[in-house]
This record gives sequence, C-alpha cells and structure tokens, in this order.
Amino acid sequence: MQEAQPTHAKPWRDRSNTIGYITGGMEAQVDLLRQVLAQLPADSKSTLTWQTPDGKNVSVVCGDLCMTQLSSAGLVERSGKSTWASSEYAQQWLESDDKSFLAAKLHENVKFFGELLAAIGDTTKHSDLLEVARSEYGLAWNSMDQVRRRTGWLRSLGLIELWGQRVVRTAEGDALLESLDICAPDEAVGGAGDAQVPSGGIQLDLGAVAQLEQVDLRKRRALIGYIPRGNTSGSREAEESPLTPTEAIHLLVDLLGDGLSVDAFREKCSDELGISRTSFTTMMHALRHTGLIEQTAFNFFSPTGIGCEIKQSENGYLLVAYLHSRYLFFGEILNHLDKPSTVSALVAIAKERYGFTQASNGEVRIRLSFMQDAGLVERVDWQRFRVTAQGRAFGQAIELQKPVDEVSEDAVDDEPAERVKDTHSAIIDDLELYGRDGSESKAFEAAVGKAFAFLGFHAEHLGGPGRTDVLGTAQLTAQDRYRLIVDAKSSGNGLIAESSVKFDALRDHKRKHKADYVVVVGPDFAPRIKNWAVENEVILLRIDDLSVILERHAENPLPLTDLRETLARVDTFKDDLLEQYSVFERRTALVHRILSLAFQEAIDDDPIAEGCISIENIIYALRREFSPRPSAGEVEEVLTFLSNPIVAALEATKGRYKLLDSPRNISMRLRGLGRAINAE
Repeated sequence: MQEAQPTHAKPWRDRSNTIGYITGGMEAQVDLLRQVLAQLPADSKSTLTWQTPDGKNVSVVCGDLCMTQLSSAGLVERSGKSTWASSEYAQQWLESDDKSFLAAKLHENVKFFGELLAAIGDTTKHSDLLEVARSEYGLAWNSMDQVRRRTGWLRSLGLIELWGQRVVRTAEGDALLESLDICAPDEAVGGAGDAQVPSGGIQLDLGAVAQLEQVDLRKRRALIGYIPRGNTSGSREAEESPLTPTEAIHLLVDLLGDGLSVDAFREKCSDELGISRTSFTTMMHALRHTGLIEQTAFNFFSPTGIGCEIKQSENGYLLVAYLHSRYLFFGEILNHLDKPSTVSALVAIAKERYGFTQASNGEVRIRLSFMQDAGLVERVDWQRFRVTAQGRAFGQAIELQKPVDEVSEDAVDDEPAERVKDTHSAIIDDLELYGRDGSESKAFEAAVGKAFAFLGFHAEHLGGPGRTDVLGTAQLTAQDRYRLIVDAKSSGNGLIAESSVKFDALRDHKRKHKADYVVVVGPDFAPRIKNWAVENEVILLRIDDLSVILERHAENPLPLTDLRETLARVDTFKDDLLEQYSVFERRTALVHRILSLAFQEAIDDDPIAEGCISIENIIYALRREFSPRPSAGEVEEVLTFLSNPIVAALEATKGRYKLLDSPRNISMRLRGLGRAINAE
C-alpha cells in the first residue's frame, strides 16, 4: 500500500449517511467492487454478474445496484439517461489498485467512515461504535447494520481486523488515519455559527417581495405540489433524485426558452425528465402557480420576468425569497431551526403556530430542499436539519409571518375565511391534501363537494350508510336537468384498491338518488377497477385530473349542458372534457387578440384605415398565432359579441370594426356583469 496523501473530506452535511453492500461477503467488498466496476459503463437495465469468494455467481440489475448501493458513496454516476459509469475516483482506483486511495475517497463521501476508524480503542466492540455514532455524531441509527457495513469495508481494505468481538486497527489503518480529515463531534451535531456571511448581511434586491405585509403573508398559497426531479423523482429518498428542486426549476424554465406550445413543452419534459403525460399535467398545475411561467397565447407558455431573473441568478437566495412570498411557512422555517429539528416537528409547528393546516412532510421537505440548495439550512443527519449563519442573515432580510399566538386581534383579515376557502386553488389544495390521507375521508368528501359546486352543480355533501358522498344537480330546465352521484375515495398510499369501489352499492345509490351519472374521485385506481368502471358505466376521475379541470374551469367555465355530453362517454370522459375546455380557451384567446388588434389599430393614427380593421385583416394578422388558423365564422362570432351594446367594445362600420372604449373599461364592464349575475 502506498503512503496515503493528506485528504480533506466534504463537509459533514454533504456526506452520505449510508454506505452500500455488494452481495458476497463483508470482507470481500473491495474485490467484488472491482468486478462490478470492470463491467461499467453499462445500461441501467442490463445485468451485472460477479463471483463470490466461495465460487457462487451473483446477478443483479445494473440500475438497482448502482442506485441503491454504490451511488451514495460516489463510486458510480449516471452517464446519459440510462447508463451508469464508474466515477472519476473509482476509475483512478481501478487503475492504481491503491487501497488507501479508495479508503480516503470513501471517507470523503461517507459519514462516520474515517471517524469510525478513529473511534476504535483498545477494547472497542461494534456496540461501542454504534453508541459513538448515535450519541456523539447524532446519527439516528436503530440497528447495527450501517456500523457493520463500514467495518466490513474497512476489513476488506485491510485497515481493521476482528479479534473475537473486538474491533482492532491494523498498522495500515493507523497510517491512513494520520492523513484523514476527521470531523469532530461538535462540528457534526453542533450549531452552524462558524459559517461565513458577507459583511453587512445578505443583500437582496427583491422589489415587491420585500414589501410584504402580515396580511399578504397569511394569504399565501398552501401547497407547492409536484416538482419533477428526473427519472427517479418519484422516489422518497432525495439522494436518489438526479436533480435538486432548484436545478429542476432552472431546467424547466430553461426548457421553455422564449416560449413553447404545451405539446412541445410536454415532449421536451418527457425527453429531459422522463415524466409521463399525466405527471406533466400535474407539474404544469404546480409550475403555473409558482408564477415563474405564464400563458401568453392559446396553449402557449413563456417564462415570466421573475422566472427569467431567477434562472440567471448566481445564487438561490432570490428563488427562496420569491417562493417565500407565494407559499405559507417557507422562510418562517428558519426561525425554528436554531436547534436541529425533524421534518415532522416542523409540520407540527406549521399547523399549530401558523394555521397551515394542510402542512405535510412532503411539503415541508421540499421547502427545506430549496433552502438547502441556497445554503440557508443544512442537513445534520437523515432526519434533522438546522439553520446556517447565512440562513439566519437571510431570515433577517425578509418579512416573516408572525405565529398565530403573536398576532393581535386588529391584524385579522377583513375578508371572510369562507370566501378564501372556496376559491378553486383552495379546493385543489384540499383535494391534494385529504385525498392522499386515508384518515381524512370526511374532509375529502367535503372537498369533492366543493369541487363540483365550483363546476356549477348544486352539490350536497351527504355521506353516511346507504347514501352517496356527494349529490350534484344541474339546476336547468326540466328537459335539461340532470343529476350525478359522486363517491369520494381517499388513500394513504395514493392508489384505490380493487376492493374499495363497490359497484353494486353505486348502482343502488344511483337508483335511490335518481341520478343519471356516477363518478368516483380518488388519487389513482388499480388497473382492473378501470375496466370494471367502463362495464358499469362509472366515471373514474383522478384527483390530478379534477384539479386540472378546476383550473381550466376557473378561466373558461364550461356550460353544464356541454358537460353533460362528456359525462355520457364514460371511457373517454376526461379527454372529451379537456377538448371542450380547449374550444372555450381558443374562443377566449381570440377575444383577447382581436381586442388587442382593434386597440393597436385605434392608436396607430393610420389616415387610410382610420382606426378600423376588417375581418380579412384580422384573420391574416392571426394566421400564425392559432392552429388551425381562425375561420371567418369564428372571427365573426367574436366580433358580434364585442359589438353587442352590453359589451360596448367595438362598433361595426361598413364591414369594418373600430374600438369604442379602453380595454380596461371593457374588462371592468364584463366583471361588473359577472358580479351582478353571481348566484352567491
């Protein structure tokens, strides 16, 4: 073994909690690793094989071994979308066969590797090492597994030996220890006060973000939702995701470029992130609510100004500050991390002290991930986080919401809570929260009832034995009136099992309530349920799909008569319904663009056109903005609407049209009409 060179480990927070194990024996890990690395690079789905010391052959799928056992220590890395390759340091070790080099690199990447070597005394046992890991280094290990894995690697490297139950360092282990940068226990579990903050604190140019008041902070959105993190972003383990949340946001805004159609953006996201069509829809719902992208034309999205600024920002401060301005319990987390705290403890604080009743481990964890990317918090171990010095300074630079117990009665919002709760965004948040919590069935039923009320039905939340969860009535003329029953199914694991949907009971409820249609709402459904639903004329509606419908309905409400036509087609209900919304969205986009053209024509002072525009000129001007291009009939329909005296936007003069009022006044007039006929 060559003389070890001095090495500097990564900061404790950046090192992995776990070290992998290759099947074949503890003392053979180095030899087995050599056999595995010799087969890389390899496709993720290919099979890797090796031989154990006792002559047995072992076969494992490449992606499974690399992801779960080798990547945490930095031994392998992705090369392209579906290929795994040796890391640079692993390749260097293969070429040099220097065990001290490999040991030093493992220490750089794995917590309590060299530290374990240093903790070995004259009578040390495995149980003693576990106690050191837990009590001195704050590692929340409940079994001996990770200690034995580390001693297995160290034995394989020739750095320790087992003498009965005693763990003994070898001469090679003593020599290596002198060159390792050992993390002190205080550094691993203590405060983060030694980190450097720029003199004068953290300076942020936040514009409107810096002007937030307590009333604004209390009205922020609750749920961030789904941010794709790459091909393994569905994993619960953050270390298995190729992208951090900040990297994912930057990539999504970058993929959008100057703007793309929905179809083109979906294709790019599929290629780069491997997300499905359904996941794309869920992601778009979340991304639009961040305010980093916006719809700029029919089915066309572009980055917003702040989205472009954040993409070009050199640090994560601006993104965190911006997200703090939009989402509950974001920057406030910093005030509760002076001592290392778990995610579940933060969830309790969010609910009890900030009124964030929809807080969950997932929502708090993604907030922590964004702040971890920016260096504002750091991970102490797999369960606990703490604030950094930069985080403390950052918290002083932004306005934070005061806990409920510190807010005076005079600071209570004037707007009734009921009105806030019934917005489509709040309904979607409730659907997402309660639909994936198997213990909140009543709350989920209430949220589903509100969703169908938002769609225009007279919705009654019934529930109870022998009754449907929600009864929806389209209150129209006798010949157009219809009813539907809705069964709300929540699930803690995100999937409704086959035994959970009782089609016989649904038929009884349909007959009892004299309903025309049956809908079951849930997070997702087992495959066979989908086939049975078609056979029983029952519509299965996923929460994500219902959320998208509510989003689109909020902008372009679909008439209940049109909705009835789609309810009659059980197997294609969702696609037909979204197609109907597309028709209305196209019509709205035409109204917007035609009014914009009329306004531009009015202010151009063209002596020939005299501020007027013809149907032919409108179609020509819009030919590249819409696909298919608008027909004369479509344009005439919009012009007739805008020329109606009630709208009073345009006036027809000899087959041409001119602007009658400012777009602002027209918008106010239409909003006034909406308020006048509001059923509430």
